[in-house]
Amino acid sequence: MKAKLSVLIKKLKNTTLRKTSVFVSRLIIGLLCLIPGYQSIVDPVGSNILCDRYLHCLGLDILLPLSYIISVSISSLQFVIGVCMTLGAKIKWTSIMATIFLIAQIVASATTLHQCPDIYDGINYIFSAHKLGSSIAHNAILLALAALVLIWRNHNIALYTKRTEWLISIYGFAFSVVMAIHCYFSLPILDLTVCPKGEPIKNLIEYADSHKIEIDDTSKSAILHDGYNLLLISPDITQASTTYRKKLNKLYTYCKINKYSFSMLTTADPESREVEEYIIETSGAEYPFLYINSKLTDACVRSNPELFIVKDGIVKEKFSSYQIPTYEEPLEDVFAAEAEESGWSDLTKSILYFITPLLVILIYDYLIELFKLIFRFLSDKWKRRKRVNA
Repeated sequence: MKAKLSVLIKKLKNTTLRKTSVFVSRLIIGLLCLIPGYQSIVDPVGSNILCDRYLHCLGLDILLPLSYIISVSISSLQFVIGVCMTLGAKIKWTSIMATIFLIAQIVASATTLHQCPDIYDGINYIFSAHKLGSSIAHNAILLALAALVLIWRNHNIALYTKRTEWLISIYGFAFSVVMAIHCYFSLPILDLTVCPKGEPIKNLIEYADSHKIEIDDTSKSAILHDGYNLLLISPDITQASTTYRKKLNKLYTYCKINKYSFSMLTTADPESREVEEYIIETSGAEYPFLYINSKLTDACVRSNPELFIVKDGIVKEKFSSYQIPTYEEPLEDVFAAEAEESGWSDLTKSILYFITPLLVILIYDYLIELFKLIFRFLSDKWKRRKRVNA
């Protein structure tokens, strides 16, 4: 037994083993923080909804006004940890922050696990802790790996030198904040809602049925209307943007001329004072107002209001309140012209925008090292030649 234990200790002291363990561990932590962190920053409203639920579940309603700042900060921290872990930059501080972050995640999960089992309803992250099984077990494994990286950090194989590694965390944080702001005023470049572009609007009805959320027949009929169907959905009409009210009124007139369906679904009663005030603020909006449950807006809306253009039950386009379009030609001609256009998706562009500066920094870093190497070589050669001539 002692002999086996001695062999095990010798293996653990092996430098190659430690370097490999640190490298693999930080890659696992990095990717499992980077991907969900990216999903969170490109869907800031969804993250805000999730943060609201956590704060309410934890009895911290006093912090709800700061929910958006808190959610963006947490998402940015998770993203930066993922970036730095993946690239091996500032490994001491990164591993410390990862340890603190994962402990907080475990405490939050343990506190809300039984109290709020439906906390992720409508927040369809592609790859995150709750889809891997128990988030507590998942984070506990990552915590153990983070501790290993912290203890054996001197065996880290960094991609960047100490000259530039500090830039990685600053750039990662700046990118995450800018991306979150961009996706707040537009729409998420990675649509994780129940009804993304190209999917049936019927998904919303099925989501309501599976979660036992009632939809009255009038609203359901408006959602499932055949042909071109424009749906303006507001999760809170008292906070709905009226900046583009003239565009909305013009769009409604356009729909009447072209015989397209147009209606607004809101969480307020259509006969309520809130709706009346909205109509006044929008210079007398004439389109019909219908009721929709707030749980459904959480699952499908990321702007207030958000415009859905649906054709024969399929979501063709989605626009935030800051991007309300105006059309002159019929939608048949508009979408026929758009179908002929090709280009990179917003998701691909965002990844390229993030990777390109990192590559520039990396090239700069190693060019400096190369120039230093050449300088030392020429300097040594000149010194040898000088000694020979002497």
